[in-house]
Formats: sequence, C-alpha cells, structure tokens
Amino acid sequence: MPKAFTGNGSHAGLPSASGRATSTKSPNSDLSRDDMGQELSSLTLHRDMPALLPLTDALMVASEQPAIAAVTTWVKEYLCRPHPELGRNGPMCPFVPGALQKELLFVATYDRDDLDVAAIKAILLAEMERFIALPPTSGNEAQFKSLMVLFPALSLDDARALIEPAQAELQQCFVPNGLMVGEFHAGPPRKSGLWNPEFKPLYSPVPMLVIRHMVPTDVLFLKDDARLFAEYTKIYGNAVPERFRAQFEEASARFGVVLSPGNDAPQGAPRIIEALETAELTYRVHRHDDFPQPIRNPGDFAEALGYALGRITKTLFLRCRDSGRHCLVVCGMDKRVDLRGISSRLDAGRLEMAPLTDLQKHIGYPPTSVTPIAVEGIPVFIDESLMEHSTVLTGSGVPRVEIEIAPADLRSLCDARVVAMA
Repeated sequence: MPKAFTGNGSHAGLPSASGRATSTKSPNSDLSRDDMGQELSSLTLHRDMPALLPLTDALMVASEQPAIAAVTTWVKEYLCRPHPELGRNGPMCPFVPGALQKELLFVATYDRDDLDVAAIKAILLAEMERFIALPPTSGNEAQFKSLMVLFPALSLDDARALIEPAQAELQQCFVPNGLMVGEFHAGPPRKSGLWNPEFKPLYSPVPMLVIRHMVPTDVLFLKDDARLFAEYTKIYGNAVPERFRAQFEEASARFGVVLSPGNDAPQGAPRIIEALETAELTYRVHRHDDFPQPIRNPGDFAEALGYALGRITKTLFLRCRDSGRHCLVVCGMDKRVDLRGISSRLDAGRLEMAPLTDLQKHIGYPPTSVTPIAVEGIPVFIDESLMEHSTVLTGSGVPRVEIEIAPADLRSLCDARVVAMA
C-alpha cells in the first residue's frame, strides 16, 4: 500500500451500461477541455473556494502541491488496477479509467487544518452546486464525472474523526439530488468491500470526499438506510440491476417500500427517449414489473407479450481484436451468436465481445439494457430476419425496461446496415 500523505502542502489560490445524470444546464457547457479548469475557477459560490482543476499528467507536473502528485499516483496505481483482495475481476473502480482518459476527474484542494464536521459539510454542499454546473451536465459523459475534494492538512486521526461522520450526514443531502459522496483516507475507512467483507477498499493517501453521479448499482450502498433507499427508488423505481434484485427486494420488504409501476416509473434512459421523440417515431415502453407474472428471462418476456422469442432482440457490443474498433450487432434472442461467422459477413477481422470497461466508456448503458439507440460514432448492424416483424423489442438503457419499435424505424434511427446473420 502506498505511503499516506499527511503533511501540509503549499497553499494555493484555491468522485458501470447508461447512470442518471443531473439535467441542470451549465453556463459553460460549450467550453473546451483545455479551458475548462481556468473557466470553472469562476464558478464559485464564495471567493475563498479553490480552483477546480482536471486531474491530468500535466497538472501533476505543473503543480507544486504534494497532494496533487500523491492523488494522481493513487488514481493510476490503485483505482485503475485490479486488487487481489477486491473479490472480483477488473479495476478497483470500473469507471475511473474512462474518466481519467476523458479528463473528467477533477480536484479541489482545501489545505486547512481548522476544520470540523460542520465546516467540511459546508464545503461539500458548496462543491455540490459547483459539481452540478460542471460540464458535462447530462448524457453518457456525465456519469464519468467526479470531483475529489482534498483535505491534505488533516492528520490521520483528524481524518478518521471528521471525514466519515461528514460523509454519513452529507449523503442525506446528496442522494435526493441523484448524487453520491464517498469517503477516503489512509486509515482506511471502516466500510467493507462489496465482494470481500474482509477488505477495506476506501484507502487514499490524502483525506478526501468524492462527488459523483448516482448509478443503478448504488443500491448496494443505500439499501441499509431507509431514507436513502427510498430516495433511490424515487429515481430508479424497480429498475435495479437484475443481479442485485434480491437485495433490493429484501430492503423494500424491510423498510415497507411498496413500488407500484406508474407514470413515475422509469421510461428509459433520457437520451434514448429524447432520440425517439426528436425523430417523431412511434414506440411503446414495456416495464417488466408491469406484468402480473415474473419476468426472469427473455422467454418470460416474450410469453408475457404473446410474441415469438425472435422479436426480443439482443445488442452485442463487439470489438475487432486487430484494429480495436467497435460495432453493435442486433439480432433476435432466438439466434445463437457465431462471432466467427459475423466477422466473416462483416469483413471485420476477428471479433470478440468488448470488455465491460469499453461498454461503460463508449456506450454507457448497463450490460442488460444495451441498445443501438442514441449511440454515436459506432456502426450498427441489424440481422435481416428482424425486418420481417411488425415490431421488435430493444433495450432502453434502464434494466427491466424495453422499447418496442418497428424494425425499419430502428434501422433508420441508428443508421444501421441490414445483414444476413443466419
């Protein structure tokens, strides 16, 4: 484990398939990334707020703050890499590699040693407003955005005494706004890992609180608090990732939360609905939880609709092993996927399923809700047999919610090429 940074830094003029991003309009939404750090220093609620800077290699080289160098190394060598005690494959935080590449990890440094819980809460509430205004404010990119609020002057004892209590109280303000705040210090904090209860993953060399957008998998962090869990259900309703449905239903029963699907239940990812409405297409939203019988798999869904299984589609996100280029392939659930055959038909080289990190970075929808709708810059191929149906079902970007649409409209909306995959 890297050495903890607890010393005083120099004073400056101064946290995946797609998350629900705050829709607040930013006054700086058209800024270039190079100008963003400088321009955002003016997005302050108080004159003593520090500059808000994107975490980049250039910043690490240029900064005279030891905390910035320590955090940059920690992000690359800890958050972006697997850990033997984590209990699952992949990096410590699946979203961080993409966020780092997109330069959407930001830092604000409060190098003060006169802080208490109330002062830290006041700082974070001010930073919450700045985070909401920070571009990008919506869409796929926004879910990668994180703000690390650093407190390098706190000793380890002070970090233990202040960071964790502040985080617990701040969640009550952040979660209703669709945001999360996480606590990190060198202790590390007491919270156990989701996949290995013996592991304490929230280590960082600099005491900090991290702001980010809420995503559906955050049910695992919110299921033990009645108020926070209720706020989560206001945002996502029943649309919890299927692998966490048992924990969701247990929390619902424990807290007496009754969810009856209605007009407020999720209709699909906002950018998907926006794309459909902008194109003025006819479509219908189907929520699995609207049906009286349980929907556990595509066969159940097809039976509930009275449709052939082939009208329920799957969207494969593929990567060419040689070139690294991606594509989306849409076919019916009744088709067995032959990647070698698809590669030959598309003349695309050797294709393979793209890793989850690529899905989060380029598509932004959960793995169970992938659709070609509102995905930019990636070619789409549709199996010609789907064109025989009057309508087909595709993902909505939200688990357990699907979009019914005419296949010709789906092809047109996605500028897709129709190919034979049989």
